[in-house]
Amino acid sequence: MNRGAGRRSTNRRVLAALLAGTLLGTALALLLQATIARTATPLSPARALWQLWLLTFAGGLSGFALSTVRELQASNPDPAYHRPRRPPEQGGGSPSAGDS
Repeated sequence: MNRGAGRRSTNRRVLAALLAGTLLGTALALLLQATIARTATPLSPARALWQLWLLTFAGGLSGFALSTVRELQASNPDPAYHRPRRPPEQGGGSPSAGDS
């Protein structure tokens, strides 16, 4: 059994999600910095740098977490977990034979 190839694919997906989240976080941070620069609100360069780092880290962490949870759900061995769930029935329940 060659389980290494599937594991590398999983790792690549998680790392790609981490990279995508990091890029989105950086783009959001730069957008916020550009918006703040055009307002009357003062923002020191040190605070702007920390904001950039924080949003970049948060974006990367969220992408990593979402991808990891998706991989954990896909690898769940319980067959009942993967079975489609029926939505709950609307109304007062099932009609009985004596209601006619």
